[in-house]
Amino acid sequence: MDKDKKKKIIWGTIILLVILGLLLWLLKGSDLIRKPGDQGLTNEGIEIPIPSANIQYDPDLPPAQTNTEFDVVNLAKNFAERFGSWSTDNPGKNLEELLPLSTIRMQGYLQGIEIDYNPSEFLGLSTKSLSAEILSVSDSDAEVLVGTQRVENDRNVYYQDIKMILIKPDNEWLVDGAYWQDAL
Repeated sequence: MDKDKKKKIIWGTIILLVILGLLLWLLKGSDLIRKPGDQGLTNEGIEIPIPSANIQYDPDLPPAQTNTEFDVVNLAKNFAERFGSWSTDNPGKNLEELLPLSTIRMQGYLQGIEIDYNPSEFLGLSTKSLSAEILSVSDSDAEVLVGTQRVENDRNVYYQDIKMILIKPDNEWLVDGAYWQDAL
């Protein structure tokens, strides 16, 4: 490479760096770059608020849910997902997982379910809990309506609610009944 070509490359690089430095210096003073402590972004004088910028913890506010409500909702949603999901690759595993979460009456029902797990092709149903509405709750029993999305064989998607009956015979919430509602 000749001497003139090297000089041109060096001068071109220096000029490019100077231009980039000037550009960054100009942008630093503009509203296009957000500075620490800004509550929102501005664009031509329009304030775009960032809602989470001013969120503060208030210890005096009551919780959105009591511990009891939290416990029954979590149990109902967890149970609904497992109860409504199964496949021919893992026959009955979902029902076995539900036994410790169930009353003796519900355990008897789960153990009595007979499903043909030997079809000629793969069959499966996946259930995801999307919502939960507490219909009633006390210190010893609760009813929760869980909204689910169900997918058959990775093709057919539909939505179905399941009504869960929970009781607390000792110190632990257990499922005593699960009733699928008509599919939506």
